[in-house]
Amino acid sequence: MGAFLLLMLSNWLPVSPLDGLMQSAVNLPLFAVMITLISFGLFKLNMHLGKPHRFYRGFNNLRHSPVSREIAGVSGFFAGLVGVGCLQMLDSLWPGHAWVSNLSTGLSAITLLSGALGLFYMIKLYLIPARPYWNHWQTATAFGSTLLSLGALLIALVSLIAGFAPAGLIKSLAGIIACGLIIEAVGHFFHGRYLKDKGNEGAASHYVQRTKFGYLWLIRNSLLGINITAALIISQTDLSGTTGVISGTLLTLSILSSAIIGQALFYAIVIPTTLPGGFFWRNQGFVEHARETGLADMPQLGVSYEQHHKFDWRALIKTAPDQSE
Repeated sequence: MGAFLLLMLSNWLPVSPLDGLMQSAVNLPLFAVMITLISFGLFKLNMHLGKPHRFYRGFNNLRHSPVSREIAGVSGFFAGLVGVGCLQMLDSLWPGHAWVSNLSTGLSAITLLSGALGLFYMIKLYLIPARPYWNHWQTATAFGSTLLSLGALLIALVSLIAGFAPAGLIKSLAGIIACGLIIEAVGHFFHGRYLKDKGNEGAASHYVQRTKFGYLWLIRNSLLGINITAALIISQTDLSGTTGVISGTLLTLSILSSAIIGQALFYAIVIPTTLPGGFFWRNQGFVEHARETGLADMPQLGVSYEQHHKFDWRALIKTAPDQSE
């Protein structure tokens, strides 16, 4: 979504040196990569449910469920992205048709709107009082920073691999990456203060973050500081030669590592206020014991295994007709 947003802004606004990306040689390869990534993301979005063969139920409650609205927005973005990509390919094969350009512009606007709605509800579904660790505006900065930093990084990587690197492009993209990472760092700073002052399960989550996951927390924070510094330096000096290739590769790996660790902590640390397994129940040892001994096989125990279930095609075929009733 971030890469598509930046690509459209470069096409609609005279933002040099991003101006002209849509008409460059990197256009079609970038669309191919974006469509591949969003296809994989949508597949994982539907298959991460406890019973993935009933994934279609996630579309059924648009009236009340942020999850359903998120799926609808992201699905709309996916359809629009594929449509714009096809129109861009058509324009490259048979250039000079104004209707193709006009249709692409209109569809791009609809695609961005769908993506914005999907992103809004993607954030909103985590902002619930029963999960104090998530119920803070840092959740929005986490998603927003990813939008900018990884979106700009994707454009930079595809541009360099495709051999399209006009003067100032990498510097501008590095500046956008730095802005995204700074937004993330600011969110983490105020989030930590909020959790310590709150004194509920959010404070417990912060305690677990600094103890059980302390090393990962320090690594994520250190990488974030290093990445901001490196991106700011590149935004002023650019990348060139062998040193530039090595530096860019290391920075890419560092940004991706920080993002993966941050995403893992986001889900591993949250402590619910009411469900079994909450921090103040002090029963984490029993949960681990139940999983190791097989007691978790008893549904009345309220302990589940941390694993995904296989997709059951027979169950899908059996239950899908029942939805028409």
